Amino acid sequence: MKKFLQACWLALLVLAALPAQAGYVNLSNATVDITGKLTGNGTYRFSRLVSAVGAELTSTGNSFSDHYAFTLTNWYETNASMTSLLRTGGTGLTITGFNLRTSAGELVSQGYLNTLASAATQSWVLEGARLLAAGSYYLEVNGYATATAGTYSGTLAVNAVPEPASLALLLGGIGMMGLVLRRRT
Repeated sequence: MKKFLQACWLALLVLAALPAQAGYVNLSNATVDITGKLTGNGTYRFSRLVSAVGAELTSTGNSFSDHYAFTLTNWYETNASMTSLLRTGGTGLTITGFNLRTSAGELVSQGYLNTLASAATQSWVLEGARLLAAGSYYLEVNGYATATAGTYSGTLAVNAVPEPASLALLLGGIGMMGLVLRRRT
């Protein structure tokens, strides 16, 4: 029995001395609420340093899905873009998705990789300008680290759309000016 316990103890010490294997690490950040930074016509610049120290550097070993949430109180036109440097000198990220979704997760606008960008960067753009009704949305950035650290940065721009009453008033004013000019001649 004593020899059996010694063998078990020795096996435990050998297993403890083996190097730890890197495994799956979820690198996602908590959702960032940017509503207060988008009042009226505004632009929000976002960026993140993703650190994958101790993670397996593969597409399945260290993925992230970051969310930038915002709520709109009226109709707004939105545009968004982002860039990330590719792996150089031990740093880098691979971005696999850039999307605009409703708070329920429904896809509003899918981003696409800009193939005209330089070979050292990934440049993503949302499909055209989108008109968004009042409601809650989030910008989603998905990817994985190809080295121990990497960064991405981007911009979300919102512009208020005039209400129909404002447009009617503007058109009415232009029409009145046209009538006045016509009577003068």
